[in-house]
Amino acid sequence: MVPTMPHEGFLSLLKKRNFLKLWLAQLISLTVFNASNYAILVLIEEVTGSTTLVGLALICFSLPALLFAAPAGVFVDHMNKRRVLWGSNCLRAIATFIFVISLLTDRHRLAPIYLLTFLISAIGQFFTPAEGSVIAQLVSEEELVPALSLFNVTFMLSQALGFILVAPLALSLLPTFTLSHLTIHPVDQLYALVGSLYLVCALLIALIPQASFSKDSGNQSRLAATQPIGIIGNVWREIRQGWSFVRSNKQLFLAVIQLSFAGVLLLVIGELATPIVTQLLQLPAKAMALIFAPAGVGLVVGSVLMPRITKRLGKSCAVFSGTVVLTLVTLLLPLTTLLARILQPHGWNANPLLLLTIAIFMCIAGFALDFINIPAQAAIQEQTPDWIKGRVLALQLVLYNACSIPIILFIGVVADTFGLDRVLYLLSLCIIAFGAWGVYYERKYRQLMATGNVRDKQEELESDRIAQ
Repeated sequence: MVPTMPHEGFLSLLKKRNFLKLWLAQLISLTVFNASNYAILVLIEEVTGSTTLVGLALICFSLPALLFAAPAGVFVDHMNKRRVLWGSNCLRAIATFIFVISLLTDRHRLAPIYLLTFLISAIGQFFTPAEGSVIAQLVSEEELVPALSLFNVTFMLSQALGFILVAPLALSLLPTFTLSHLTIHPVDQLYALVGSLYLVCALLIALIPQASFSKDSGNQSRLAATQPIGIIGNVWREIRQGWSFVRSNKQLFLAVIQLSFAGVLLLVIGELATPIVTQLLQLPAKAMALIFAPAGVGLVVGSVLMPRITKRLGKSCAVFSGTVVLTLVTLLLPLTTLLARILQPHGWNANPLLLLTIAIFMCIAGFALDFINIPAQAAIQEQTPDWIKGRVLALQLVLYNACSIPIILFIGVVADTFGLDRVLYLLSLCIIAFGAWGVYYERKYRQLMATGNVRDKQEELESDRIAQ
């Protein structure tokens, strides 16, 4: 199989009307989701001025993935995925409009704000595995890697559009006015726009013919219609079945771990961005663009080029190469600043060469993350049949969120206690250790495949599914 080249693949993909509709729905929904997250942080900061309460909002964003992602994956595997995509956007639109009403009634009441934020994020747990499950159904096998790369580019682009463009511009430019004794603030108008755009996403999904999802298991519609109570009763059993399926396929298990590792690394970069600027470089926090912008450029460029790179290197070599490059970049960040201080004791942090070097390092770090992220995504898609794909994708989200919370807390404590440079040294050791473990695990996987145990286990799970 020869993967389609990125520039050719993206163009051919976007010429497919049904794929284009799904892609637009993803771009719009992720952009408005990120814009609404930005707005809620600004709103709570304006109303309370409390960093703790802002942190509680962040928990409301991430906690639903930990609680509901795995059960949502079970439901998605048994339901009409087109209906899940359409319904989740409609429900998010309704919840957002209720959010607007709550703000207009009393913007100082935080309980409804937190509750609705939690609810909107929980609904999104159904959209994500459903969308991930149907990508492979709308493209050919040769177009799968370019499709995943495009969706990865879209994920990064939506963050930039939501956090950097849409929300800041809306909150800055929209006027405050009074209508029938109600004061309409910019954040109220932004959320009304967000709700309307969720409806646009629902319309885009509705315009995709059901026949395009014909690769779904033939039993899904019947199960969704006749056995909803049975599905609820079997949720935890089917979650265990999904986990057994992942564990039985060593290559799939490795890909799930690698994708979760890449996601956690991205969060760690986001957490350390401010300390790198303020502590390591001793610059004001407004210089954050020095970290985020180059890393974002690297992520986007890497997503575009990864189909060609994966073709040349192979998935395993690409992942290990990414861990090696990330290790070197993480190690060089504190060493470069140390060298700059020695060579130029006064004004070292304003040296243009140093700032350019840091920007290049962050760009390379973003690029290297794609070496782990996209091959792992492709491996998950290739190794997972449609009948259980929703559960596998949801379990990956659960693993990612379960690991990210303690790691983020640990990184913060270590940085405050021992200093940022020591955190970066420790992080570089963890990255290279993870890369070495991946090589060892894959060699072990190849030996196990020769025994046929993996195939026997998967056939057993498939037989159980058919019997149900």
